[in-house]
Amino acid sequence: MIHERSNTPVEPGVLERVMARLSHRGPDGNDVRLAGQFALGHWHFWTTPEEVGERQPLALDGLPFKIVLDGRLDNRAQLLEQLKIAPTDGRQLSDAALMLHAYDRWGERCFEHFIGEFALVILDERRSELICARDALGDRTLFYAFYGTHLVIASEPWAVAGADSSEVRPSERATAHYFALKAPEDGQTLFENVYELLPAQVMVVTVSARRTWRYWQPDFSARLRGWSNEEYAQQFRLLLEESVRCRLRSTTPSGLLMSGGLDSTSVACLAAPMLAPLALTTISYVFDELTECDERQYIEAVKARWGINSIQIPCDDLWPFKNRADWPFNPNYPEGNLYRLLKERAYHRAQSEGLRVLLTGGFGDHLYSGAEDWLADLIAEGRVGEARREVSLYLRYAGLRGTWGVGFLQRTAQRMLNNIPGGRRLHRQRRVPAWLSPLAAGYLSSIDGSLDPAAEPRSDLTGLEAAQSSTIEIFNANRHALELRHPYRDRRLVEFVLTLPAYQLYYRGYYKRVLRAAMRGSLPEIIRGRRQPTSLASLYSRGIEREKVALQACFLNPESGWRKFVKGDWISKRWNVPLTPAQDGPEVLAPWLCISYEAWRQSSSLSN
Repeated sequence: MIHERSNTPVEPGVLERVMARLSHRGPDGNDVRLAGQFALGHWHFWTTPEEVGERQPLALDGLPFKIVLDGRLDNRAQLLEQLKIAPTDGRQLSDAALMLHAYDRWGERCFEHFIGEFALVILDERRSELICARDALGDRTLFYAFYGTHLVIASEPWAVAGADSSEVRPSERATAHYFALKAPEDGQTLFENVYELLPAQVMVVTVSARRTWRYWQPDFSARLRGWSNEEYAQQFRLLLEESVRCRLRSTTPSGLLMSGGLDSTSVACLAAPMLAPLALTTISYVFDELTECDERQYIEAVKARWGINSIQIPCDDLWPFKNRADWPFNPNYPEGNLYRLLKERAYHRAQSEGLRVLLTGGFGDHLYSGAEDWLADLIAEGRVGEARREVSLYLRYAGLRGTWGVGFLQRTAQRMLNNIPGGRRLHRQRRVPAWLSPLAAGYLSSIDGSLDPAAEPRSDLTGLEAAQSSTIEIFNANRHALELRHPYRDRRLVEFVLTLPAYQLYYRGYYKRVLRAAMRGSLPEIIRGRRQPTSLASLYSRGIEREKVALQACFLNPESGWRKFVKGDWISKRWNVPLTPAQDGPEVLAPWLCISYEAWRQSSSLSN
């Protein structure tokens, strides 16, 4: 999307440059529309039945609007009822068309009614306004930049940066956040002056003004009280079922990336009967040599229970850092996934199976952030005796040091402090990562204790880092003509989980208590009773061992760009240390961030 804010028409070459950098998003072709000071383009990827053959930018007879949409609505039936559109007529409407009718009815308030993943731009020709919006959790993206008199909007920051003929400059502040595993709160990308519209934001642009606001805010303080364990589990099950059902709406049978963990296997156990008599296709990683990484026993249990078409891909040969120079290049961002080669092999197989939509169990863990509040929530409900018994059990199991290290005692103390005058000021500052250089740490000086204490333990559920993790993977999936869908990123499910007392997230040594209860009778017991997740630590250690020479060259190079942001002496002591499951944490990623940043920085693709 290009908006020329002067009285001159849009220069055609600007839109061409932007569209060329987004071609991987359009296996079904593209269309453009030039209208004076506006130029709109869209790469088509038809994954829902209603949009097949649709040409965007889309306009409807009688409505003075045009829309370009990347995304999907998951509450179509509810919207059709609210708009008084008969279901028979609604079946003829794509999601983009339905959104135009909603905008015609509610104007800028329409986004509050949308459930699903979307990033869109509406051209309101009556008002000469551009309305840009992004879904509540940020699972689709919009980036923008002002270059002189024209505004450029696109789905990827590299495409926005390519609209300007001048040299692309990296942002040091955003780079510091990258090395801190943080997302800049103002949306600054790694490209200077290219910004991301934040989740749940609307931006309205006219020739002379711009205004931005949020149409949705998570309520971190709300808590359900008085429900039984069965009632919590039942409602969770209903919402998860609906989330899975919505994400199975596809032009082709949907597949699933399935590990042996609780999250993806639960999605499989819900999706399989919904697709019957067609068998659900699942794609899983297995390991013949690194047996501690292998989850075949859990995968086979789901196969036996639901008759799925289980594709199991051997992956012992796909260790991190292997042939790093040959990895697929994402010009938008340094490679963030240590196990990219596993993903690539899975995506390639999914494409060869004729799949266009691939569900995942991704972000399931995010739902249960805040589990350390379980003790505080028991006390808040007056269940002091139960709280005392549970702490005693934990002390016997883990000892005083182990119990203190888990963090639930600290969270209980913090909650108590919040209720006394001045208590909120006593929260400790959040430390910047130990590996950051003074320069990088300076760019992160805003990381302090200012975050609302009610939001802090659950902030990664709706925060920018989760949204960024979700959307970065779009580029890689699109290269294989795949759309990823994450049932655990459903706004309705997230809003419900935010209200759960934390003892539904963790209880008596079991994380994901509410999920385990909700899946009783559907999920095989060998999975439902799992306590420990499978670690890929030995695969990581194999990569360190076999790629030591290549890695050493990067870490010893005094000209490496990462040295501006990361302490060289810190990295030198840690990059080649073998990993164990107990050591797995953010520190492990620091060497990988350096390797990925260096490859991204040196790529010639970053220059025009």
